[in-house]
Amino acid sequence: MGSRSAVFAGLSTLDLAYAVDRYPAEDSKTQAADLFLGAGGPAANAAVTYAFLSGATPALVTALGKHPLAELIRGDLQRHGVTAVDLTPDGDQQPPVSSIIVATATATRTIVSLDGSRVDPALDETAAEVLDSATVLLVDGHYPEPALRLATAARAAGVPVVLDAGRWRPVHGALLPVVDIAICSSAFTPPGVQGDSAGEVFDHLHAAGPRLVAITGGGGPIRYSLPGERGEIPVPAAPAVDTLGAGDILHGAFCHFHERGADFPVALRRAAAVATASCGFLGTREWMRHFDIRSIG
Repeated sequence: MGSRSAVFAGLSTLDLAYAVDRYPAEDSKTQAADLFLGAGGPAANAAVTYAFLSGATPALVTALGKHPLAELIRGDLQRHGVTAVDLTPDGDQQPPVSSIIVATATATRTIVSLDGSRVDPALDETAAEVLDSATVLLVDGHYPEPALRLATAARAAGVPVVLDAGRWRPVHGALLPVVDIAICSSAFTPPGVQGDSAGEVFDHLHAAGPRLVAITGGGGPIRYSLPGERGEIPVPAAPAVDTLGAGDILHGAFCHFHERGADFPVALRRAAAVATASCGFLGTREWMRHFDIRSIG
């Protein structure tokens, strides 16, 4: 790669999202008001967000292959300034497709999808070279072997490693010791942690490796912990149409602001403002046409 930029590693999907006023009844036909079709997945959405905010060209280490649907994903990533580094360039597997119903009256979404568990790609030396110019690495826990190898190499090279942790996965046990920053959903519960105590999750994660930890809560406050400080960051209230990918967008925005030197709570606050702005529009791209980064203090 040429200039320095962030690297993202993990899942890419093809997202097909229909906007309806309310969720359809079972065994019915519904006329959609709108449609979003584009690349999705935690790492992919984060990479697109980072590319938009930074103007840089991040790399996305993922599994695409030669299937015709993979070309739709690859093309969308390219249009949005993301360089795809394909772990399975000769693979003929169908990429994961997410079918999404967005009920705009309540700003809720229902997703039916396959994750990347049917593919188990390895990391070759060419793919590993993306770290040569990396400013930060984000891994989403999909494709465990490449994620662990990239995170280990990034840690050794002094590149900050950010973990997007939605739900606990077995790979997290091996990943956490080489992670610097863990941003988790409220559904993330490590084995042995009882209840939903944020304090217990913070203690567990700090002991496992990450120095900086945050727990997101949808529209609720973001709780964070770093040595000597714990607190909450309010998420700005705004009318919502679609929350699809909001967490992914937060992660990508965080990487942008963290890379530029914002301290942990400030980077989280700014990233939350970006994620909130994205919820005002259908899909994970339209918000970019209306967003002014100068609106974030």
